[in-house]
Amino acid sequence: MEIDVTHMVDDADEMIELSGSVMEHGNNAGKITWNNSIAYGREHPLLKTDDERDAARDHFAEYGAWSREEIDAWSEEHLQGITCQDVAAAIREMEDSESYEEFMAGVEAGRYSGRVYRGDDGRWYFYLGI
Repeated sequence: MEIDVTHMVDDADEMIELSGSVMEHGNNAGKITWNNSIAYGREHPLLKTDDERDAARDHFAEYGAWSREEIDAWSEEHLQGITCQDVAAAIREMEDSESYEEFMAGVEAGRYSGRVYRGDDGRWYFYLGI
């Protein structure tokens, strides 16, 4: 499933606040970026339908980091926050390239995940899947 993340790509400079490293934020990077992601998800929810929420839960289950029971127990706030953080990380990955064409070449070469992409309609999407 794809979700529209155009507003996040438009605000790409702010994505460091949702997905930044210890080098960028200091020793509390995890806490800082998590709290920012929760707040961002509250203000700009990415998952608007039950189908999108289910797809997101399936997406995170593919990581293997949490049991399905844990994921199913996540609150709406948690699910929105972790989705925002995942999208922000993908946007930051895309920004490593000098152009969209260079990024897509990197995707084809296996250097980038390519989960963020520009649609034919000019909007930006995130693929919920691995």
